[in-house]
Amino acid sequence: MTDHATATHPATPASGTVASGTEASDTSALGTVATPGDPTSGHAPVPLRSPPLGQPAEQVRDRLVRGAQTAVLLVGVAVQLTSCLPQLIANHDRFGPWWTELVAFVMLACVAVAIAAGVVHPRPMPRALAFALCGVCVAAAALASMPIPAELLLVADDWSFGIAGWYILALLLPMRMRTIAVFFACHALVTVAEVLFKGVPERHITVQMGMVSVSVFGLEIAVALLAVVLHHTASDAGEAARREERTRTAEEIAEATHRDHQARYARLLDTTVPLLTGLAYGALDPGDERVRRRAAIETARMRQLFAETDDVSDPLLHELRAGIDVAERQGVSVQLAVRGEVRPVPQPVRQELVAPAAAVLASARSTARATVVRTPAAVRVSVVADAPAEIAAAVDTERRSRTEITTTTTNGKLWVEAVWRTKSP
Repeated sequence: MTDHATATHPATPASGTVASGTEASDTSALGTVATPGDPTSGHAPVPLRSPPLGQPAEQVRDRLVRGAQTAVLLVGVAVQLTSCLPQLIANHDRFGPWWTELVAFVMLACVAVAIAAGVVHPRPMPRALAFALCGVCVAAAALASMPIPAELLLVADDWSFGIAGWYILALLLPMRMRTIAVFFACHALVTVAEVLFKGVPERHITVQMGMVSVSVFGLEIAVALLAVVLHHTASDAGEAARREERTRTAEEIAEATHRDHQARYARLLDTTVPLLTGLAYGALDPGDERVRRRAAIETARMRQLFAETDDVSDPLLHELRAGIDVAERQGVSVQLAVRGEVRPVPQPVRQELVAPAAAVLASARSTARATVVRTPAAVRVSVVADAPAEIAAAVDTERRSRTEITTTTTNGKLWVEAVWRTKSP
């Protein structure tokens, strides 16, 4: 929170002190702010906040990964039902206790159900759960191959080796290739340990076992590499989406700003050109107080319009200072108080906040006090000055759709406050 006040004094001394107070209040939240002229001039509204730029990339990546997981899961389920199940039935009473193969088959089926639930669920599966299910796959493969002799491992009789790899791949597709390779290596080492424990078969059988394992792992690793390519494709697609979003947002802002400037320049033609024409042809007296006040107000409007294009850290205060500068050039002593942290205020809202204050400042005779109060609930810009009472009527008749205006005249002092409310009570 910042709280500072500045006072400037021209050569002409000022007398008197004017105090103004504001009381913060909550109001309705504005989801969007209308662009120049919004309902009254036919322009469409522009959102205050654009969607997070990283969201499209995450959505693209999630869709691609879930699609790949679904494809791998379908392959695994198809293999388990069309190849593994008939072989499980055929192994009944062939190699000893059949219940180990049956339990392993049920374990792998439960893993498939868990993968399907994870794919359908909107949130990704926790890493710890995915790793635990991979361990279940390795354990199920080892349990199913326990009764099978060493010379029949990794062939048709040993149905669990390949299906366990498919389910491991489906579980780890969203992760890095290094993680997938580690679990594949663990699966292979468990099989090698089983072969060594049961006794190494003849050389030609060992070579056949190696060829089968290479072909199974080769296909599964190729699919894993395809998943890596999908990750890169999703990143590229997300970056392209971010660039497109930034370009589209910049174009919309530029178009809205251009329309607003055109509308405001057109309004200046209705007020500034007649003033300049009257002065040029002598129809208006430069010494008349009313003419000088009109000139000061038009100067403040033009200064505010020019200040909007400046690249500054606090645009609201910068545009208000443009109006203060006009008042000071007329010998008015202006005090400025600023409270609250700098916060973003859309340009159309800034225009409605600053314009009434600039008009009062330009009409002040000797002293003025401007106050900017920024809270989470609202942004307030108020001015107290010894300005003519007819300025209040002019301010009240100005068209606005984003802010609220309050005017009070007491003891020759005019108080004007413009409020942009951002939160509801």
